[in-house]
Amino acid sequence: MNKIWTEKRWIITGLFIAGLVFFILAVLTHIPAGGADNYAHFNISRWAFRYPHLFLDHWGKPVFTILTAPFAQLGISGVRIFNVICGLITAWYVYKLALHFRLRYAWFAVVVSVFTPIYFVMMFSGMTEVLFSLFLVVSIYLFFKEKYIFSAILISFIFLVRTEGLAILLPFLIAFLVKKQYKSIPFLFLGFILFSLIGWIYYFHDFWWLINNRPYATGGTSVYGSGDWYYFIVRMPRYFGYVVPVFLFAGTIAIGIRWVKNRLNLFTDDFFLVLLVLGSFWGYFFIHSYLWWIGETSAGLYRVMAAVSPLVAIIALFFLNSIRLKQKIISFMTGTIVVLAILFVVFASAFYHRSTSRDLSAEILDRVSVWLRKPENIRHKLVVHNPFFSFSTGIDAWDADVVQYGFSNNDTPEAGLPDSTLFVWDAHFSANEGRMPLEKIMGNRNFELVTCFDPVIPFKVMGDLDYKICIFRKILGIGQDNQAVLKRIQQEEMKKEGYYSEIYDFENLFSDSEQELRRIQVEIDSLNFVYNLDGKDFSPAFHIPEIKLDQEVQNKFKITVDVSLGEPVLPGKLLIVFSVENGRDVIHYATADISEQELECNIWGKAEYVFVVPAGIKKGSLLKSYIWNIDKNNVLIDNYKVEFIRQANE
Repeated sequence: MNKIWTEKRWIITGLFIAGLVFFILAVLTHIPAGGADNYAHFNISRWAFRYPHLFLDHWGKPVFTILTAPFAQLGISGVRIFNVICGLITAWYVYKLALHFRLRYAWFAVVVSVFTPIYFVMMFSGMTEVLFSLFLVVSIYLFFKEKYIFSAILISFIFLVRTEGLAILLPFLIAFLVKKQYKSIPFLFLGFILFSLIGWIYYFHDFWWLINNRPYATGGTSVYGSGDWYYFIVRMPRYFGYVVPVFLFAGTIAIGIRWVKNRLNLFTDDFFLVLLVLGSFWGYFFIHSYLWWIGETSAGLYRVMAAVSPLVAIIALFFLNSIRLKQKIISFMTGTIVVLAILFVVFASAFYHRSTSRDLSAEILDRVSVWLRKPENIRHKLVVHNPFFSFSTGIDAWDADVVQYGFSNNDTPEAGLPDSTLFVWDAHFSANEGRMPLEKIMGNRNFELVTCFDPVIPFKVMGDLDYKICIFRKILGIGQDNQAVLKRIQQEEMKKEGYYSEIYDFENLFSDSEQELRRIQVEIDSLNFVYNLDGKDFSPAFHIPEIKLDQEVQNKFKITVDVSLGEPVLPGKLLIVFSVENGRDVIHYATADISEQELECNIWGKAEYVFVVPAGIKKGSLLKSYIWNIDKNNVLIDNYKVEFIRQANE
């Protein structure tokens, strides 16, 4: 008894100290996981007291909103602190569950629960996964402590934290039936009935609003994408690390063996362990795997697995306790687990650091926010698809006169908007969730392009689109040629002083005989020698050493080339490539599609692109550019010019 009490004191002290450290991290660090959904949830919680209907927002999840709204008044860090508290309480109940099963190394369950990489990261987000895990773990604990009605009441609200919680109700229903706890079963429907009544009376006037107002888009892979059914299994090391999957699979087998040895008895704790712990974890896991496979309501995001990852801590302990130890190696086993605990903390911290550093969108979102907050811009109504901007600008996120989320009709987006409304188009949310391709808004004669922002480090988003943000102003009937405006914006950016340039006009002989054969003479448009790519996949590569870079400024790499197409080229089949190589390692690679230019066959046209040179180029690196003619089309090129320009200040 004293030993257990001593261990409990250490656990409580450890969780308290961890909480203090985590609170500081929650305030001082960038949100690494959840992306724009963090801000969508925050915008709902932050303004729910002013707009009470937000407490019933189906996407925001009513229970999550109700519990986080007081914390949200402190800013987004308040919501992150809320999640930290939830994560630490979850770990405490995981520990209590381990004690219930009289498992050795119960303290290790706390470490696994908190420091499983994806869970550790999500504790510092403003997302719903951690609260979901708390409801699940506590409900399981209450069941095993024979507090069945309380267990049923709590689990009945879990789908109002995350919709997948509906699937979790099934194993609990079976458990209550097997236990003959029939009085508890009606309480499984309490969450649904209570919020159906509240929504019916106070806002939606529809008892079935939780069903009829389901917020998730349908439309299959065009919205969410899809992947292999085993996607989440083979990628476990990316979000669980390498040790947790071993514990998970070994522990699952160990628990299964325990139940088999009990002759598959339905009236023992082993059965309910299989049903509630393994059933909840693997049921949730395979539901997401299936939905990602068919491309419906799952985007293949690793973070969703944080919702059930604390259960792995219990599963792991059953594996460790299944190992029969001789007395002389017990100390060795204990030391090994201590080392594993330290490694969990180290790896989770490294995972957190990588998560924060990989957010390539942060810098461009900040630059756009600075532009929007300027007095001459913020006074206009905003239309956005990315909820980050209603957060970053500090506006009332639900004042319809100030901000609007998307368009009611994408065919007539100008309808109902006052002139000078600013529309912030971004390549991820607007093009995908908003179903507004850039070409469509560019071609709308009621919107003029104002400015565009490119990321410092190019990256792609859903739909294989290059990420960028463009801002348009609605002026009815302006009839602006936005393609011409875009070209002018790009040219103005190029006016920044270039400090290095070189042109390859193919007038000089090649030392390579094969390449020399492709240097042909033409007499069209006063051109002399050009390079013939007909039947060839790659042009000569043009190399520039990193010593040409101006290390004091951000660099951009501008490429212009004259192109003549002898035949139509399919999209994505004629690319300009820019890469940075160090020895045999390609440390940066980006492409641009020449076929997107409006080039007519057998008429010379100019293609112009700008690539951002990544910071911190290693000494001795080589910057390389060339044309990749994937289908080996009939293409002529000339005047291949490369130059460095300084990063324009927004």
